[in-house]
Amino acid sequence: MCPYTARVWEEVLRMCNVERMALPWADEIQWMLAHSKGSKFPETVRKLALAATVYHVWLERNRRSFSNLFLPHQDLVRRVRRDVVGKLSTRNNAQQCEHHHSICVNWGVTVEDGIAPVVHGP
Repeated sequence: MCPYTARVWEEVLRMCNVERMALPWADEIQWMLAHSKGSKFPETVRKLALAATVYHVWLERNRRSFSNLFLPHQDLVRRVRRDVVGKLSTRNNAQQCEHHHSICVNWGVTVEDGIAPVVHGP
């Protein structure tokens, strides 16, 4: 994993309440398979985060290769956040508990008594 992608992925992991360095992609996939089974809220967020990160890293690779345009890593993190929050707003299964609350805060989502989340921030 290149340093740019590692920086993006580490910020996305932190929003998922995962505090660790980025691993090579093959190891990330193995970690994700072990830590994202099921459909509970934290696992759902991790899966959405991985999919959005891979998608936006691929778009950035194409942007750099074919248009010679470069986005700062913070822009990619914002785009990942936007996509994950968009998906959460249609199928959020967060509960009113401390662990789910901290993940929602990290992503800029407020859970209100089973109602679709309210999105805050960029």
